[in-house]
Amino acid sequence: MFPVNMFCQMFTLSDQYLNNTLAFNPAFAGSHDALSVSVLYRNQWVGFEDAPSSNILSVHTPLSNGRIGLGLLLEKESYGIYSETGINGNYAYRIELKKGVLSMGIGFGATRKNVAWDELNAADEGDILLINYPESSVLPDFSLGMYYHNNKYFFGFSIPMMLSHELEQNSGKYRIKNDFSEYNYFIEGGYYIGLAPDIELLPSLLAKYHPGHDPQLDINAQVILKERLWLGAGYRSENTLLGMLQCQLNRQLMTAYSYSFDTGRTGKYNRGSHEVVMNYIFNYSRKVISPRQF
Repeated sequence: MFPVNMFCQMFTLSDQYLNNTLAFNPAFAGSHDALSVSVLYRNQWVGFEDAPSSNILSVHTPLSNGRIGLGLLLEKESYGIYSETGINGNYAYRIELKKGVLSMGIGFGATRKNVAWDELNAADEGDILLINYPESSVLPDFSLGMYYHNNKYFFGFSIPMMLSHELEQNSGKYRIKNDFSEYNYFIEGGYYIGLAPDIELLPSLLAKYHPGHDPQLDINAQVILKERLWLGAGYRSENTLLGMLQCQLNRQLMTAYSYSFDTGRTGKYNRGSHEVVMNYIFNYSRKVISPRQF
């Protein structure tokens, strides 16, 4: 028997975190000032067998008074014999300030974890871990967050997926607990810089911290041409580079694509990761001219 160290992601990766904020911050609900629907598909580490893939559908809208935002998030992720399907509801209370909008949000939902044990060829069919490990479990969770934005900059802080789920090997059941040492902390921010009448620069970052892991930092910069075409590049800590292209096709419809690749040893064995996002805003009713997404 050889000892093996395994490392997992703290949270589902996304190059398009600016277009996927509801997935980790419930306070984002209603920030588009109209009914907004987004779909995201991520194919990670192309070339690796059973590599992770993610599908996300997010819907959010403010209510008529503008003080409350509601959101719904559907997620499906698969990797190898494991798959997870989650549904989350989001509630945000929005406060109109002098120069922007401050939102406080809470998210709640459940995730169904499934393991296809029948796809494995077990060397020891009597292994207690295989016998007691459940094929399917439904686990609750909730999130907290705050989000502030105006026409020039945005800032968010959130703690997604606050509950811990620990598998008890003797019973084969999950034990749900609230453990501060298992929290994920997310900080997001960005600022618009005017370079010319029709050209802007948007530097942004997403910092993720878990007490048991090294911090992870995503740093991106995008050049915006006539508020129609967004060209960008980014760096994720641990040797990942990415390129981004976003098109605002009209006042309602936006589509974006990103490609990322690992410059370290892992990158030699895969052909990078692809991510596609589409967003449609119904009954466009922003108070500003620019169709920005925050």
